[in-house]
Amino acid sequence: MGSLICIQHNKTYDAGPKIINYLNPDFIYIPYEKGFKLNIKTKEKVLKESILLTKDNKYIYSPISGVVLGATKMIIDKQKVPCIVIENDFKEKLNKITPAKKSVYNYQKDEVNKLIKEYNAFNKNLDGNTILINGIDLEIYEETYKTIISKYSSEILETIDAIYDIFKYHKCIFVIKNNDSEIIEKLVYQIGTYPNIELKLMPDLYPLGHKDILIDELNLLKNNNKITYLTIEDVLAIYNVLRKKKPITEKIITVSGNAIEKAKVINVKIGTSLKDILNNNIIKIINDNYKIIINGLLSGYEVESKDIVITKKIKSIFINLLDQEEAKECINCGLCHRKCPVGCDVRNNFKLEKCINCGICTYICPSKINFKDKKVK
Repeated sequence: MGSLICIQHNKTYDAGPKIINYLNPDFIYIPYEKGFKLNIKTKEKVLKESILLTKDNKYIYSPISGVVLGATKMIIDKQKVPCIVIENDFKEKLNKITPAKKSVYNYQKDEVNKLIKEYNAFNKNLDGNTILINGIDLEIYEETYKTIISKYSSEILETIDAIYDIFKYHKCIFVIKNNDSEIIEKLVYQIGTYPNIELKLMPDLYPLGHKDILIDELNLLKNNNKITYLTIEDVLAIYNVLRKKKPITEKIITVSGNAIEKAKVINVKIGTSLKDILNNNIIKIINDNYKIIINGLLSGYEVESKDIVITKKIKSIFINLLDQEEAKECINCGLCHRKCPVGCDVRNNFKLEKCINCGICTYICPSKINFKDKKVK
């Protein structure tokens, strides 16, 4: 792998340790994916956590109770796709409650693998010999993982230890940044109760939070290690499924940027639109000359509308002032190639299969060239 870089941090855009709940959106938008069977009809009432779509053993649940209005097109990832629209009745009427076990330790391996897939906590089996827990937010100003650890450290450590015990792992590594002093203090105080968990402090370098880069830096691929990779978000979702036996219908994200009044970490219903968040003044825009970037200032992508829907894939939303500086001609300095963590030469035949979309090439470029627009297959 190539070099990692240190990115200058402006604390003005920090969100702070508090999670803001916005769990009462006016509408929810559920993408209607191909191959899924629709279990509801227009004008039909739905209960919270009822199954909306099914495909084989996969289920998509309603995050709210309300009425199906029909369908519309909303932005999912980078394109507009058909979505089921549910109007919130704000009653949170539940489907039947399934009793869960009192402890996350009281499960068998097969039970855990079944439940985490069925309730959308994690889409793979947890079998392996080494478990790696990533507590490092990938992007600058993303504070989702950091805030989750701060608020739910006890639940996270308990779940990691239970998974280690249930699946008989040989090694367990929990990675955080070495400059998150508040998180370090909290975890060090608690982790003595969990001798199976090795807490690893890593430098604040980019893109160390990327799965492949992190595994390579920790040298975990030697001796044919079978690695189970989980983010802190995955661990919290597994905890909630095992403790409550309920589907994952909420999502914690960072909303930041220099065109808003205050950066925040928000807990929202999956299927909430950015437009709803803005219309209800959860986030206040202070300059209308902005652009919307999903999942990071460096590695993220721009969308042209507020009709973006919060899905499980979204970690952060940035609302930033439009760039004033235009790109210039390449000066062949070679920085983009030298600083690429996977060795891409973006000036010559930018190959998609090798690129990890970290955005370092664009960030480091003195000519301000946006290399994301120059990729070729």
